[in-house]
Amino acid sequence: MTQTTFSFANGKTVNRIGFGAMRLTGQPRNFGPYPDWQGGIDLLRQARELGINHIDTARAYGPHHNERLIADALLTDDGTYGDMFIASKGGVEKDATSMSRDTSGATLLRHLDESLANLRTDRIDLYYVHMPDGVTPITESVAALEQARQGGKIDMIGLSNVTRAQVEDAQKVAPIAAVQNRYSPADARDDALEKLIDWLDDQGIAFVPHGPLGANPMKHGATVDPQRALQTLLARAPNMLVIPGTTSIAHLQENADAWVA
Repeated sequence: MTQTTFSFANGKTVNRIGFGAMRLTGQPRNFGPYPDWQGGIDLLRQARELGINHIDTARAYGPHHNERLIADALLTDDGTYGDMFIASKGGVEKDATSMSRDTSGATLLRHLDESLANLRTDRIDLYYVHMPDGVTPITESVAALEQARQGGKIDMIGLSNVTRAQVEDAQKVAPIAAVQNRYSPADARDDALEKLIDWLDDQGIAFVPHGPLGANPMKHGATVDPQRALQTLLARAPNMLVIPGTTSIAHLQENADAWVA
């Protein structure tokens, strides 16, 4: 039987079907606040009711607004996220027409503090380097996040849009808990990526595919059958954590039902 949960090295366990919250932003370009704010709150709360406990966001989504929506929806009366597992990212700057990357240590720490404020928490479960900027060594980026981890601001460090060599360099500085790269049954086979997934599994590192349904990150719409794609991904490797996004409660239910469809 396929394992329905994944446990990180620190003992935290998540359901392997999560929720990518990026679409709960203004459009186009995932910029600005989600126009149906209460509808977004209802959707996130329904995800929690369905047992989806891994929520993926980023400072750049909105920017800021997506994290704030998650806080409005999922913070409990005691000011915590309870059993929910929140992952966010830093290192990308975005406005209505353009995007830039800055993964210097100082910027990542500033972005992390902004994410903490947006999410109204003092600790985030998992924080990613969103996308290496091509200038800052990955070791510098990870060293900054390790400083934050040692200071109690995050539990775990993740890397997004990286190569195996970058992960190996990062591991020399701090433990890496998750890697988030684009991966979908709709995409052409990439042998290096396939090998990376297997290597990460051997390392006990989660692989979290973004774009799992083949969608363009700046446009709506899956290009493959969602349930079949999710089933393919979940069967691919036990460290695969899927985070399909949607703005529809009906589609959310269908995604959550991928195990039994």
